[in-house]
Amino acid sequence: MSFVQFGRAVYRWRRLVIALWAVLVLASLPLAPRVAGVLKVGGFSSDSMEASRALVTLQRNLDFKSTGLSVIFTSEDWTADDPRFAAAAADALRDVGQAPQVAEVVPYTANPRQVSADRHTAYALIVLDAPPEGSQRLLPEIEAKLRPTPPELRTVVAGGPVFYADIERTSAADLRRGEVVAFPLALIALALVFGSLVGAATPIVAGGCSVVAILATLFLVGHATDLSIFVLNLATMLGLGLAVDYALFITSRFREELPARPVGEAVAVTVDTAGRAIFFSGLTVLIGLAALIVFPFMFLRSVGVAGVVVVFFSVLAALTLLPAILGVLGPRIDALAVVGRGPWGVGRRATRAATRMRHLWAPGAPHE
Repeated sequence: MSFVQFGRAVYRWRRLVIALWAVLVLASLPLAPRVAGVLKVGGFSSDSMEASRALVTLQRNLDFKSTGLSVIFTSEDWTADDPRFAAAAADALRDVGQAPQVAEVVPYTANPRQVSADRHTAYALIVLDAPPEGSQRLLPEIEAKLRPTPPELRTVVAGGPVFYADIERTSAADLRRGEVVAFPLALIALALVFGSLVGAATPIVAGGCSVVAILATLFLVGHATDLSIFVLNLATMLGLGLAVDYALFITSRFREELPARPVGEAVAVTVDTAGRAIFFSGLTVLIGLAALIVFPFMFLRSVGVAGVVVVFFSVLAALTLLPAILGVLGPRIDALAVVGRGPWGVGRRATRAATRMRHLWAPGAPHE
């Protein structure tokens, strides 16, 4: 099937295409917000590395535990030698050993090196019987077991699990912040480009639908293989950016073709021209990102998997959902005008330039 035939088929079944996308989005909505729960931190090493093999040897022969927390006690008035300091620190750690997967609690009195030179700071070690990746899930229960200390003694929990928990929390917060900022700014920019709210909202709708499908797919893939927490931001920002970028090509070309053709033919020509370019562009990007999947590092492999999913749904939305929406809207794509029609070149000026180019290259046209 050629691209023009595919475009005609999408226009013919435009309401069915939109309905299928609606079903996909509705099915994805319960899964997309839960994607962070299946993603993992770390992933920067491989089991084939010498350091990883040495760690396995230490764990097997010496029962070495690679994951731990530091509970840091600081006081301006007391020193670590003060009985009040020691009693408050011991009381704070009293119940920590009962938390899940806590192998050992090493108080600061066990090793002089766990006390600072000025004697006002000391730390205790909480050794965990768990791998570093995923250890942040144990942090809430361990912190709940820590008893409060008197005002004279400040307590801070540090270590790998805290670092990983901060990564998860920051990634989720950045994702929400990015969505809050990116979507309104994209809508404003598109409104200025297209000159109408309907024209601006069309790429946003297509991009939003593809992002929801991307996150739901990553949630399902995350149950089958390990994926890095960093793919969360990659999927949303790259997904929205690609979807809007592709939608700009499709929507602007459709508006150029619409004055000279019926709506169905305008959709078919749009898919045959802009859609063809998007397909091969996306295919090239997809192949390049797919090469990352063969790397042994979970982080790089996750970027490859997420990139493939992002490009697939972005291209799919650009070639199916968006032409179907344009086929339903037709001339109403320019409804709710806000600043004339496309003062920055996608609307009236692009259409006028395209008309001049057709006239210039038409058979029998005079050439300089």
